[in-house]
Amino acid sequence: MKKEIFTELIKDTSNILLLDIREADELAEDATIEGAVNMPMGKVFTEAIKGNLEKDKQIVVFCRTGGRAAIVERELRERGYEIDGLEGGLTGL
Repeated sequence: MKKEIFTELIKDTSNILLLDIREADELAEDATIEGAVNMPMGKVFTEAIKGNLEKDKQIVVFCRTGGRAAIVERELRERGYEIDGLEGGLTGL
């Protein structure tokens, strides 16, 4: 997802699940985006396998540079989730 689309989408997070998939120590270094839920990448996969992630909401994932978000996006899309990842991560904003 391009940063322009992402910026517009996060203005109202009521219909999306905004996931910050960085680890806790990374959050201590950099702020997150208001309305985002922190769920490290490994936990995202665990929750998806358990069926605990909402399939009726669009999921938008981001990390620091976009690499992990791309992996999560691909894997969850294969499991039937409506998901997009922020290209370039937070450093690209």
